[in-house]
Formats: sequence, structure tokens, C-alpha cells
Amino acid sequence: MNQTPLQDGTFGEMEKFYQEIKSYCNQQGIPFYLVKLQSLHDGVVEGYLPGQDGWQTMPLPIPDVFYNRIHSRKLEESHSFKLFKTELQELSKPMFNGRFLSKHHVHELLILEDELLPNLPETILFNEKESFFTFIEKHSVIYFKPVSGSQGRNIFRLTQVADKWKIEQSGHLQDVHFADTDEKLYETLKRFSRKQSFILQKGISLFETDQRKVDFRILLHRNEQLEWKVSSMVARIGDPGTIVSNIAQGGLMKNGPDFLKEAFDLQDASSIYQKLVRLAKNTAQALVVNHDDSFGELGIDLALDTDIHPWIIEVNSKPSKKFQGNYETFRPSVKSIIDFMLTLNRENHP
Repeated sequence: MNQTPLQDGTFGEMEKFYQEIKSYCNQQGIPFYLVKLQSLHDGVVEGYLPGQDGWQTMPLPIPDVFYNRIHSRKLEESHSFKLFKTELQELSKPMFNGRFLSKHHVHELLILEDELLPNLPETILFNEKESFFTFIEKHSVIYFKPVSGSQGRNIFRLTQVADKWKIEQSGHLQDVHFADTDEKLYETLKRFSRKQSFILQKGISLFETDQRKVDFRILLHRNEQLEWKVSSMVARIGDPGTIVSNIAQGGLMKNGPDFLKEAFDLQDASSIYQKLVRLAKNTAQALVVNHDDSFGELGIDLALDTDIHPWIIEVNSKPSKKFQGNYETFRPSVKSIIDFMLTLNRENHP
């Protein structure tokens, strides 16, 4: 992690999640603490231990397993993080979810799996003019997304209207631009993307309810057999007229299976649920097979089109831990994450 406690002594929106992990670990008799990025050569780490009066900082033994919740891409690309990973390897200490995922890299890995091809919208990196012009000739609706973006920010929808391109940005509904020619569209997008890499993705005619776009966030964890299981599924329902359905951009959230039962008859709802679960598991497995990092948790965004065909929209290795809803004991992901850490530890010390 890369956070220090806030002025109120908590870890902000992660606090509830960390407290639930603490309670579950206490129940199981497992030591749990938070560790900042630092050198591991001295055999001890400066860690945060949860106590009665908030988080206490103290020297602690190097943990047996690390779950990476660093929420800064910049820090993950830094020399200090690379050094930290090298030191973990030297000490044979496993870490999972070791990095943020790039949308383009994920797409390149998933297209290696033939069975996923029908569910992957055509996607290219935005760079050369030639590939750009070829792409926009094929598609009349295109999404323009930052390779390393999150929470639906800085996403643009490009729509061909008559002989022009209409450019809309997530979060800026009134701010609509038009480009008269393909050349002008390219130049406009070049300006928008000065500071970071973007992809172009074929637009999907998303399934809607009351003129609100819907997609599904499926949270998956690996179990003791290292197989992927679904911990939760939510339907994210966008504001009317918005181009994304992210909660951070004003969308609503509903329990996924409940939403499907409301939108379809029972038999169809059950069949669609199974289809989405199967696709999410296959996507997660494809990532594990083709990626050199270890993953124990993934948030996978899937969407249905107007023909109820499922599409893979995004894969997230740092799914939000913002507290939503009520749990009598712990949210499902808490138990799953600790159980996976115990599995990694057992594998590491047979």
C-alpha cells in the first residue's frame, strides 16, 4: 500500500475493508497488518497494526504473503516498487495483484484465446493515422479510452452523424464537439491524448433499461484449488444520456441476479446469468495463463448488447473497495482474499 492514515486516523474509503479483514483475521488467529513500500533487507518492516486507538505504526516481521493495494500507477512504475518486487522474489515471498492492468495489454492477451474472440470488441491503440482511418471506416460508434484510466473518467464516445463526427466526453454531457472530417477528428483526438496513451474500441449497442445503459461488474477470486469463483455481481445502471455506467460517474447499482430477474423472465435471467459467469471465469483464467503476474482477485466488466450477446468491456486488478450495502459479517471478498493468501502461503511452505 502507499497510503498513510488521514487526519482522522483512518484509511479513508479503504478503512471499512481493512477493518473487516482485521476482524476476519482475528477470528482465524491470523496476524494482519499494512505495510508501506520500503526496503526489506533488515528483516523487519515498518507496518500499521490495527488497535483500539486506530492504526499504530511499529517494526514488524516481514509478512509471508503480500496483497498489493497500491492505488498509484505512477508509484507502481517507480524504481522503488521494482526494487520492492525484486526483494520479495529474493525472499521467496509471494505477492498477488502486483500491478494495474493496461486496457491495451489486456486486450492483446485475451485475443490469444480463440473462445473469447466473439466477446471482444475490436480494439486498437491510437497512434498512426493509417490504422486510425481504417478503424473509423469500419465503425460508426467508437469509444476512445485512456489505456490506464479508471472510474469511467476521460472516456469519449465518437459517433458518425451525417458527414461529421460527434465527440462526447464522460462527465461533460454539455461539452459536445464536432469534427467535419476524419482528418479533423484525428487532430482533435491527438490534442485530447497529449499526456497519455488511448485505445479506440468498437462501440457496442448496449442493452438499456428506461434509456439507461447497463453493464455488469463481476468480482472474482481464486479458491484453494486456484480456480476462479464469483464472489459478487452487480448491475451498473448509467444516468440517462450518459455514455458510461460507472458508479463514479453517477450510475446506480443493483444486485446483478436481482436485476436480471426484473429485466427478463426467470428462465432467460438464469441462462444469461450463467453465460455472464462463464465468460467472466474464462476471461480471468485467460489472463492468468497469458500474464506473468499472479492474480487472486479481478473485477471484470461485462455488457450485453441489444441482442443479449455478452461483451468483455474491461478487466480491473484493483477493484473498488468502497463500502456498499450491508453485510451481517463480512463482504464475500474479505474471506476470499484471506483464504487465497493462506493458499499461497501453504504452496510456498509445503
